[in-house]
Amino acid sequence: MAFGKENCTTRQPWDKDMMKKTIQTALLTLLLTGAWTFLTADKYAGEIFQMAPGVSNLAMGNTGYTNAEALSAAWWNPALLALKGDKGIELMHAEQFEGLMQFNHISAVFGSEQRLGLVLTHIGIDDIAITALPNDSLPPSATNPPLVQKRVNNNDLIAYFGIGTATRDNLQIGVTPKLAYRSLAEKHGFGFGADLGVLWQISSKLKLGAVAKDFFTTQVFWENGTNEAVYPSANVEVGFETKVSSRAIPIVVRVGAETLTESRKEAATVDAGIFSADFHAGIAVLPIPQIKLMAGYDIDSITAGLGIYLKKLAVEYAVKPGSQDDLGLSQRISAGWRW
Repeated sequence: MAFGKENCTTRQPWDKDMMKKTIQTALLTLLLTGAWTFLTADKYAGEIFQMAPGVSNLAMGNTGYTNAEALSAAWWNPALLALKGDKGIELMHAEQFEGLMQFNHISAVFGSEQRLGLVLTHIGIDDIAITALPNDSLPPSATNPPLVQKRVNNNDLIAYFGIGTATRDNLQIGVTPKLAYRSLAEKHGFGFGADLGVLWQISSKLKLGAVAKDFFTTQVFWENGTNEAVYPSANVEVGFETKVSSRAIPIVVRVGAETLTESRKEAATVDAGIFSADFHAGIAVLPIPQIKLMAGYDIDSITAGLGIYLKKLAVEYAVKPGSQDDLGLSQRISAGWRW
């Protein structure tokens, strides 16, 4: 095990005819289901699927589509699972927006001949006040103030299952089916969909990762008979690793962009009609093998973090200060065990 050291070894490639048919089928499915999803999608329906797991990922500006070490690869880029590397389990707890939201993950990579990825996510907001007016025929006022009728909780449970394979020595693809259970203010629903990932190892030091999220028609069905479709998004990232000084200190740099199709306007860094884009960047330095120092830029805020690695045990911490939208401080901590 070597934290901060990318592993570029791949599995044996598929048969060429099978590879060709698989790629053609995947592209055709991508185009057809992506177009249908875009035409029928609902704005902000996919927020729960965009909440990324991983502590080092947040510390490095919410990057990770080229992170071959990630135990949360099933969420980030399932093509990473085609690489030979560590297996293990990671538990993460986060407090988002000054503790208003609880965000927990169990991430794992397992398997011998074929690495498989699993990410289990819980998102919870407790003690939400439901209010009503004493006289609902009149507007709110000092004599007709909103009163708390009851308090409810919001909870989302999501499972991601990732698998990847090599189509050639320097190109991997992967897919992540996902299932969700939603409980919002005493209303319940179920969701399902899938993401498609690609990893191109340009050289031993340079990687390009791309993930099409929710292109396989992610849907959420509610108990009242309504349903929501999630807008697709495209994520691209370049990852570079090198070593500097006579001590061969590892340095990892990642730069990426996320393109959404929800017309987020002022909520996005760049807006162009129905399309919008946000940018991410991060850097990690390992002055000694047991310590990783991390920093990054996530949309409109800086990020930072620290990793401590003792043999097979890893403990990581990340922090993101309040951003321009005043959503407050976010913190994450995780403990992992690798083998």
